[in-house]
Amino acid sequence: MKLENKIALITGAGSGLGQAIALAFTREGAKVAVNDIDEARIQRTLQEIERLGGEGFGVKADVASSREVKEMFAKVVKRFRTLDILVNNAGILRSSAKAKENLAKYLQLLATTGAARISLEATRYTSDEDWHRMMSVHLNGTFYCTREALNIMEEKGYGKIINMASICGMSGACAGSPDYSAAKGGIIGFTKSVAAEVIGRGVYVNAIAPGFIETPGLMADLTPEAIAMVTMRIPLGRLGTPTEVAPIAVFLASDESSFVVGQVISPNGGMLL
Repeated sequence: MKLENKIALITGAGSGLGQAIALAFTREGAKVAVNDIDEARIQRTLQEIERLGGEGFGVKADVASSREVKEMFAKVVKRFRTLDILVNNAGILRSSAKAKENLAKYLQLLATTGAARISLEATRYTSDEDWHRMMSVHLNGTFYCTREALNIMEEKGYGKIINMASICGMSGACAGSPDYSAAKGGIIGFTKSVAAEVIGRGVYVNAIAPGFIETPGLMADLTPEAIAMVTMRIPLGRLGTPTEVAPIAVFLASDESSFVVGQVISPNGGMLL
């Protein structure tokens, strides 16, 4: 098994991509600390880990809080004594009401005329509160967790950190979500900088930047019409699934990725080449 006896912490692992990665790590022999802000979701993932015969540990925390992150890492270390792998996956996805209202028409105009012709009016109507919450969960959370992980990994001279970015941070694919796109773009820059900083201590930092993946968050955020229009822009002709992203996380967490440093891998069905 590729991750036998490794200790992994996955944030936002109560559902979607995080849960799929937690289960993939379990199948490869890792012991997994499951983080989420929802205790019920944590328990569902732990049940699946146990069903696979693995060992899991649940820890509830909001990664946007540096205090809660410190407490989470202390609990993980108390349980498992160390940490080998961190997956910074926790995130939120929330388009403004105005953007949702305009998105289907915007995408239809792009598909039929090749020009947008209207504004989504997302940035104009993004509140300070929404902007700061998006940054706090995605960008601050990635920083807080990485900082705590490096306190462990740099000392022992080994570690794998995988940050969840997005196609939204690499291109204009996510018009209507300026805050989400900015946060994910920030994660990509953070990944590359930290990767160069810590590789000398045996700590590998990379990112996964998925395209449109069929997760509960995406399906709740976009209307069926918008999803249909987005799908038309994917050469593969469909959304991705969490189980198609999880193997990439396994690869980056394993010793097979021993020459992969500071890279951004984007499974997106050909939407961005």
